[in-house]
Amino acid sequence: MSPKERRIPPATSPLAGHKPPTLTPNVGRLKVGEMENQEQAQGEQEGLFEEAPVRRPRRVSRPGRTRGGRRPPPAAADAIPTTVRFDPEESSEIDRFVLELRDDTARRALDKAEVIRELLRLAREDGPTKNKLRRRLG
Repeated sequence: MSPKERRIPPATSPLAGHKPPTLTPNVGRLKVGEMENQEQAQGEQEGLFEEAPVRRPRRVSRPGRTRGGRRPPPAAADAIPTTVRFDPEESSEIDRFVLELRDDTARRALDKAEVIRELLRLAREDGPTKNKLRRRLG
């Protein structure tokens, strides 16, 4: 026993004084995909255990590529803050829409500001979209 180690009296620890655990022999290959017991197998067949919803895997982003928009967002020092106010219900709908867009485009990060910037660029560049916007606002 080294000087730093000390014996723990059996009264203070349930593990002190017991013999060390013994390793069990290798019992064979692990059988992957088979049920341990019949109750679990029957429960799965009867639909008692729910499976997680299947989601499509995200694409792995490649290094050196730009994000989705054509222009990068402005630097924090150069940015001009603009506030857009929404009522709570509309705000939660917008949050869900942005999250849906993020999943559809397989991006890790997408914020409302980036979506609004791209929508405004789209309206400026696309004539039919600009006309639809005029009709809605007019």
